[in-house]
Amino acid sequence: MAAYYYIEDLIDFDVNTELEIEEGLVLKVAPEEQLELLKRLLVQFGVIPFDFSLHEHRVKKRLESGGANLEKRKNDDFRYFVLEHSIGNHYDLNFAKALQLMDKDFFVPFGFAKSSEIGVSIKYSFEQLSAHTYFIDKNIINFDAQRSQFYPKKWDAKSFTTEDKAQFLKNLQLLRNFERIKDDYIHISKALDDFFKINEISNNSVFKIVSYIACLELLLVDNGMDRLKSINMQLQSKVNLINNRLDTPIIVSDFFKGPDSLDLGTVIGKIYNYRSSIAHGDILDFEKKLKVLEKVSYYDVLRFLRIILKQTVLFALQEPQMVTDLKSC
Repeated sequence: MAAYYYIEDLIDFDVNTELEIEEGLVLKVAPEEQLELLKRLLVQFGVIPFDFSLHEHRVKKRLESGGANLEKRKNDDFRYFVLEHSIGNHYDLNFAKALQLMDKDFFVPFGFAKSSEIGVSIKYSFEQLSAHTYFIDKNIINFDAQRSQFYPKKWDAKSFTTEDKAQFLKNLQLLRNFERIKDDYIHISKALDDFFKINEISNNSVFKIVSYIACLELLLVDNGMDRLKSINMQLQSKVNLINNRLDTPIIVSDFFKGPDSLDLGTVIGKIYNYRSSIAHGDILDFEKKLKVLEKVSYYDVLRFLRIILKQTVLFALQEPQMVTDLKSC
């Protein structure tokens, strides 16, 4: 019996296409018999399935790619996409993890498998709270004071290409390889678990920044060192060192505007100071703490930190001994 992994934020994919990822693993539109089940599950999260007024921005590209008529839409114009795993019916968390570690950050809130003995078995990828937090963030309605009307937040219409397939398979192999040696690298193993555990914290909470930094500290900081070499300085130098070894280094100017002297270490240092204000209960002054960055928002910082952390986690999976040695130096 097959197991299915619901990719919630995959929108822009041809409904007539099935993409084989590896043997027994196919990306496809959810089978007709699974649609009603998906609808019932989504209602539990306050999602109105196929409510066009709330989700027009999310489904428009999907409808166009599927050849649907926007003016004469029907329920069957709408599609959900899943990974179908036909080899065994156990739930492999590595599929959901590999998708979220991708650049496009695909989210699998849950999956399900049919069993002749118990009917349908539902499995959450990152615990039920993570799924609820994800949908709460996604369903928040903004208010336009000038027009006196509410409108939903816009989310990217994500696609899945052959390049994405290669990245997914690379992540999947890294996760599978690390599983065999994780007991030898306890800090990396815990950081990997924590990275996905952070899904439980809303993007609208400043404590998510604290959690991202804590995860970076777990990977890179030696708390036993002389305190003269501060945590902040360790993070600046070690994140910068890892970034220089990435195939595609993170370029600060792609995220923030500032003086020509602005570099990765400086940004990490400023964000760490802001994190300290949150952790120690200070009155927060976002603009003052990050005044070196021009017109930056909290969400810009959150996105930047997530990318830094994700790249560091992936590097640790690829080079666990190097990261372990780096932590202790």
